[in-house]
Amino acid sequence: MPLDDKVVTDFRRRLREAVENDREAWMASRRLVAPAVASDTVARLRVAIAGSALDPAVRQKLLLVLSGDKAAGLKAIPPDALRGLTGLNPTKAIRNLCLLLGVGSEPVEPGSATSQVDIEAAVQNRDNPFDLLLQADGASLADFGAGDLTFEERVVEQYLAPLESAGRALTLHALDRLDPREKFGGLVQADRDRLERLQHHASPRLRFRFWGNLDMFDLSRWPTGLSRYTVAVCQSPASPTFAYEPSRLGMPAIQARLRATKGEFRRVRINGREVLKVLSGGEWFTFPPWKFDVYGPLALLDLLSRRGRLCILGAVDMEVFWEILSQLLPDEAARPQGVFFTEDNVGRYFGPPYRHLLQLAVGERTVLPDVRQDIPRVLGADRQGGGTYGFRYVEVRRGAVFPGVPAGRTALVFDQMTREAAPWFLTLVPAG
Repeated sequence: MPLDDKVVTDFRRRLREAVENDREAWMASRRLVAPAVASDTVARLRVAIAGSALDPAVRQKLLLVLSGDKAAGLKAIPPDALRGLTGLNPTKAIRNLCLLLGVGSEPVEPGSATSQVDIEAAVQNRDNPFDLLLQADGASLADFGAGDLTFEERVVEQYLAPLESAGRALTLHALDRLDPREKFGGLVQADRDRLERLQHHASPRLRFRFWGNLDMFDLSRWPTGLSRYTVAVCQSPASPTFAYEPSRLGMPAIQARLRATKGEFRRVRINGREVLKVLSGGEWFTFPPWKFDVYGPLALLDLLSRRGRLCILGAVDMEVFWEILSQLLPDEAARPQGVFFTEDNVGRYFGPPYRHLLQLAVGERTVLPDVRQDIPRVLGADRQGGGTYGFRYVEVRRGAVFPGVPAGRTALVFDQMTREAAPWFLTLVPAG
C-alpha cells in the first residue's frame, strides 16, 4: 500500500506531539529500549500498532519494518526503512511510537476474565460501582475529560492502599482536550501540583498516565495503553458537546440553536493561537476553539462501551441527560427527528420511564427496565459499517455526590449552582 506524503507528514507530526505533550514519559521511555527489554518492547509495540487507528498504509509499513527476528531487539530493525517513515533513528523512533501508542514500561494487562454477567451482578449489589476495581480481576480506569484531576486523586486515595495490600496494581489513565500549558480555567484544567503528585507518587503499584491536548474521539491519536479498562468514566459530560445528537437534529439546526441560546460566536486567531469568541451580554468571551464542537451522546456512549467493561457518567446536567436517555430508551418515539428537547416536551417523547425518573429524590436510584440493544456505532470504521451494540444494565441516580463514591470537581461544587437542576449519575454495563 503506497504512502502519501501528506500521510507521512501527519504521522511524523503526531510522533513529535507525543513527546512534546509528555516530556516526563519521554525521559522514562529510555528504559523501554534497554537491551534487556527491547525485544519485549518491540513485540508489545507491534500489538499496539496492529490494533491502532493509524492510517492503514502507515500501520502496514510499521508492521513490516518491525517484523524482524524478535530475539534481536532493535538490531533486527532496518534503520533506513524506519527513518524513512518516522524521520528518526531506530531508538528514538521506537520511543516516540511507544509514547504515541501508549506502550509503557509495564506490560499491557491481559483481557479480563471477569464476564459482563459477573460485572452486572457486582454493581447491582454495591452502592459504589467503583468498588468493581477491588473485585474484578483487573484494576484499571480511564477518565475521559479529566479536568483538574480531583477525581483521579480521590480514586488513588480510596483504592490504591487496598489494592497494594492485595499485591495488585492500579492502572489510572486520564485524558483531556485542554493542554495544561495553556490558560483557560482552573476548574476544568489539569492542576499542575496535582498532576505532579500523581506522576511522582511513591507507590510502584500506581500506573498513572495523563494525556493533555488530546481529543478522545480522534482515534488515530488515541493512546492504546489498554484495549479495554475495568471502568471507563466521563465526569460532567460537556454541554453543548453532548447536549445535541447530530444524527437526530442536523448540524445546521444545532449551529442555529447555539447562536440563539449562547450568542453569536466565531473562531479567530489571537497571538497565533486559534480560539472561540462568544458574544454574550454585549461582551466577547474567549474559549478553546472546540468549545462548541458537537459530537452528541452516540459518540460518547460508543467510546465508553468500547473502552470500559463498566461505564460511568457522573454529574450529568439535565440537557445532556435528555439526549443520553433518548439513545438508551428502546422506543423510537424517544428519538424524534428535528426536535430539540425542552422541559415542556420531554415527557411527551419519553413517556412513563421519564416520569418515573423525575420522581426520584436526590440520592435515590432506579434501573431502566428496558434498554435499547441496537445503538448504532458511530466511531472509526464502524461509522460506515452499520455496527450496533447495547447495554445489559443501566442504573440511574439523581444527584452529584454520593457517600463513598469518588467524584470530580464539578460534582463537588454542583450544590453551589443554584440555577441548575439536580444532575444525574449513570452506571452502564455493556452487553459485550
